[in-house]
Amino acid sequence: MKLPFIPFSCLTTILLLAWLAITSLSYYAMTSMGLDMVESEFGAIENILYTEHGLIENIQVALLAFACLGFAISARKLQQHGKDIAQFFALLMVAFIVRELGLDAISETTVVLFPGDGRLIYVIPLVALVVKMLLDYQFYLKHLAIFFSTRSFQYVAISAICYGILSRVFEKSYLEVAYSGFWEESVEVAACLLLFAVGCRTIKPDLQDIQVKISKIK
Repeated sequence: MKLPFIPFSCLTTILLLAWLAITSLSYYAMTSMGLDMVESEFGAIENILYTEHGLIENIQVALLAFACLGFAISARKLQQHGKDIAQFFALLMVAFIVRELGLDAISETTVVLFPGDGRLIYVIPLVALVVKMLLDYQFYLKHLAIFFSTRSFQYVAISAICYGILSRVFEKSYLEVAYSGFWEESVEVAACLLLFAVGCRTIKPDLQDIQVKISKIK
């Protein structure tokens, strides 16, 4: 089954330029401005720019927060499967934000009004949505090509590759490069930019278009 691919678009170009700008300026600041080196909570010596809760990670959290808001607003205006998908992504953004802020590591501290593991705030509704979607897996498999013909799901797929594969290459030092922690965070910025674009720009029209195409098949 051949999946159509959307050509290089204006939005893709803007996202690429934004990532290049963030990465270039951050790299220049890191190498030319004498910023402090600190010890991370894992014992690694890192530049203050890209260490835990540093500027680059805060940029990621901001992008994910806007993406989450975009998905949540879209979910209110969509129906059926589109609503489920938008809600799933909104909760997934919450999971990513918790991960970036390190709240998922908390075990003996109160998070807002929830004692214990911060993940409990979002895991239950997220798992419930996943189960609901899995029960309807035949629908998603049947229309997989339609979903991935849209820019939104192509962006999400690329973001997953950035998060799940490329960032791990630098995190685990599979590729020996200077400032591996910086490049790990840079790849994650790219993933967050893609998710930001999907949540705030493309998800609603793409899901509406998907619904129209599926209704024509029926």
